[in-house]
Amino acid sequence: MARKGHTLLLSTAFAVALISTTGCRGFNGFFTPPGPMNKQQANAVVHDPFPQNDIGPYDAASRPPSYQQPLAEPVRNRLIPDAMPWLGR
Repeated sequence: MARKGHTLLLSTAFAVALISTTGCRGFNGFFTPPGPMNKQQANAVVHDPFPQNDIGPYDAASRPPSYQQPLAEPVRNRLIPDAMPWLGR
């Protein structure tokens, strides 16, 4: 009986650990393709990896030609609150 309880505890702990490593995103981001081009472009606009011109020195060579016009600061400040209104920001 103690062996069965120990196995149940270990399997439950393993399941909880596995679920917690995926987080809220789940397995969709790990095993599925990135999606259509429009979704990829929208994702790239939100997660712009290049330095912003208004918060650091301007370096035209650091941004590719298609990213020369980054989003304005007021637009950047509204991306998350508008996408997730349930956060109450």
